[in-house]
Amino acid sequence: MTSGENWWFQQHWSDFRHGDGEVHVRWSGGNAKARLYTGGVPTTAAGFQQALPLEADVVHVAWSGEMVMATERFTFGPTHAENDVRLVRPGDLTWDAKYGELGVVYGTAECRLPSGPNCVTVFGSVFENAEGLAAFCRARRFEGLGRLHFEAGSS
Repeated sequence: MTSGENWWFQQHWSDFRHGDGEVHVRWSGGNAKARLYTGGVPTTAAGFQQALPLEADVVHVAWSGEMVMATERFTFGPTHAENDVRLVRPGDLTWDAKYGELGVVYGTAECRLPSGPNCVTVFGSVFENAEGLAAFCRARRFEGLGRLHFEAGSS
């Protein structure tokens, strides 16, 4: 019998989740730390690191669930997806190569557009103070625009 870690979907959606980059995420009244998947998603993670420090105004998404997205396009990542994830996890940092869209997942979400399912590159994940970041992101639904600051962290 094969273990669950060897299932195709587990490998496809999880094998890229490794690396030693670190980024600090700050907002008015809080901060968090995230791990960048420099080993599993090297091109996007390196592009993001080179763009730091980075500031992004974010709003709540309309179609995907518990996520926020930047209000402007960024060009830090490759023009193609390094992984194609539709079912993201709480704490994921995402990049949509098709639209230059930076996103942060804070709860239950499935990447979608008005036209149907969408896939993004997951290039990192929050490992410290995910609850605080989730509260900030959740507030975007009712309070509107917020600003996130991303800064290089120590590994």
